[in-house]
Amino acid sequence: MRFVHPQYLFFLFAVIVPLIVHLFKLRRYKREYFSNVRLLQQIHQEQKKSAKLREYLVLVCRILTIVCIVLAFAQPYVPKDEAEAYGRQSHHETMASVYLDNSFSMQAPASSMRKLDQAKAYVRSILENLPPDASVQLLTNDFSGLQQQFYEVGELMDKLFVVETSPFSPAFEEIRARQQALFDAESVPESARMCYYVSDFQKSVWPLPMRRRPDSLATWVFVPVEGPDYANVSLDSVALEAPVLQAGREIGLHVFLQNHSDKEQYQMPLRLFVDGRQIGAYPADLEPGEPLDIRIPFRLENAGIHTAYVEVPDYPVEFDNRLYFSLNLADKLPVLHLYSTRASAAVSKVFQNDSSFLYQAVDIARLDYSRIASARLVVAEGLRSMPSALESALADFVRKGGSLLLIPEDPVFVADAKDEDANGKASAASFHSASDGLLKKLIGSGFRDFRQIDAPLRWINREHPVFSLALEQAGQASSLEKSANERFPYVKTACILPGSGGAYVPLMSLRSPQAGAGQNEAGRDFLRAYAVGSGWLYLLASPLSPDYSDFTAHYTFVVSLLNMALCQGGQQPLYNTVGSRDPLYLPSRLFQGKEWLYHLYSLDGKFDFMPEVRHRGAETVLLTHGQPVEAGSYGLAAEPAGSDRNPQEYECLWPLSFNYSRAESDKDCWSAEELQSWIERYGDARTYLLRPDKTDMGESLARIERGKELWKVFLIFALVFALAETMALRKTSLH
Repeated sequence: MRFVHPQYLFFLFAVIVPLIVHLFKLRRYKREYFSNVRLLQQIHQEQKKSAKLREYLVLVCRILTIVCIVLAFAQPYVPKDEAEAYGRQSHHETMASVYLDNSFSMQAPASSMRKLDQAKAYVRSILENLPPDASVQLLTNDFSGLQQQFYEVGELMDKLFVVETSPFSPAFEEIRARQQALFDAESVPESARMCYYVSDFQKSVWPLPMRRRPDSLATWVFVPVEGPDYANVSLDSVALEAPVLQAGREIGLHVFLQNHSDKEQYQMPLRLFVDGRQIGAYPADLEPGEPLDIRIPFRLENAGIHTAYVEVPDYPVEFDNRLYFSLNLADKLPVLHLYSTRASAAVSKVFQNDSSFLYQAVDIARLDYSRIASARLVVAEGLRSMPSALESALADFVRKGGSLLLIPEDPVFVADAKDEDANGKASAASFHSASDGLLKKLIGSGFRDFRQIDAPLRWINREHPVFSLALEQAGQASSLEKSANERFPYVKTACILPGSGGAYVPLMSLRSPQAGAGQNEAGRDFLRAYAVGSGWLYLLASPLSPDYSDFTAHYTFVVSLLNMALCQGGQQPLYNTVGSRDPLYLPSRLFQGKEWLYHLYSLDGKFDFMPEVRHRGAETVLLTHGQPVEAGSYGLAAEPAGSDRNPQEYECLWPLSFNYSRAESDKDCWSAEELQSWIERYGDARTYLLRPDKTDMGESLARIERGKELWKVFLIFALVFALAETMALRKTSLH
């Protein structure tokens, strides 16, 4: 047993007073006059032994009453166990860590103030009720280095005053790991660890662990910050209809909103801004708890870099009211056509007549391999040879996000004279493609035998972007079968496309896939798409010559080639998340020939940071190490060492937009009842729920800090002993 105010125990010397009274018999007798001696017969003759017993009883009651009153004022308590009592006396009386949730959700109202202000008041009460010599860590969502140390209570009062909202929302396990790291560094015994958590406990960022707590000797105290219900509409994300944007063409922007309340939201103005100029406003009607997809069409006449954002007015939580994104409109998309003997005129007709593409046809004998990395689409047609350097360059191009269309060579060119048939064609067994080495690197196997088909194609995958971007019936399950009036390409001879250890998607086939049958049987597909790394490998089953098929005369040939160039793998995201430590993958062409210093800067000139840049072959990785911490439009620039230009004068190489995480847009929080249920199931005797709106903060904290308090028990005993003394004295007077 320990005492909060042990100095009051000196008043135990007051027990001398009843002893003195008992020893000196200070009782004064009252003289009574009477005239008749008969009254003496009515006097009860008190036994001497009984009288002494009663006197001793009164003396004991008086002594115990004084002792109990003194002990009650000294406020005794029983520590949770002897280990904790020992731990509290080692190094410091109290070692505590207080977590204050300062995430964006704490902007919501709580009675007459913000939740953050209410949480600060709770933390202030915790600090005031800790012992004066306590060592305390104040931890917020910022996780700064200065927070990984203990402070005196007075120092933290000043630090508490400047805490503001933060864009970060760490999970409970991350918070607990930071607290445990400091306790371990300071060698604090587990029994002496006090952990306080003051938060609104949003379910989206506080997934409570569904297991028994591992450190059973530490004390956990959960302090929920509750408030009235409020409405919140968030801008969750944006997406573009087309993967490539071109100047002068319509851009379809899809904006996704979410109503996180049970109230209807009508005619909310959704506004789009591009390069600081408002493009338009669109009314949004949101049903309770429902998402909404709004399509915004607009055009931009100039190619290049554009910054944009959409916003919707909403109160009181405002961090998710604006969403920034970047647009990079291409001037001309580079298409590289590789061939060995001659290039098909059909490919050149598709791209040369379209001003959106920069088309180049190059014989591989005169190819500069550096052109491959900067291409949007590489068409490798009928290559009779494949040098190892070219194999490596093409394989790296696909894995890093490029699109490669591989067309097999005419088997006549590789046939031996003894294997030729009467028509001068190569037999099936004699075909060995020069591209097999590349295919084995990418998908594990190469082209197989040629076969006589003499049948039209019967199925087109209208759901794949190669066709869905142009075909009218895209995405309709009922349209998988070809129309009775629609003529598909006729195939005379085709080779069997290789299988793959990974996934592939059939795009055109001789028959439609059967439900539950998986991918088509080998030899049935005419065009396939293989996902390889971040890019796409497209394989055609026959050369482009009319001797093999009339594919080049069909509209699907034009559609497929154009969309292969547009649907390049490795697309850059429209925006990134503030504070994320994930690497950013950027086009390698931005960094070619530049040995300067790179800057990640805000377009308003208020932020300038030098990220870490790593070159990995054709891949360039940008590491921002958690920067920036504010949502907005940013740019990447290259400046020579020693440059004194300010950020507003930088030349932007690539636009980057950053937005706050939408994890806290969902306002659903753990209620006090749910927290209590979790504590009862997964907590223990050292896990507490403190509700300042229901109980006295100081009293509850004192009980948690000191364990079981006994002052009320001693006060009750003092009253009992006083009552016993009164009854004994009254009985004496009656006699």
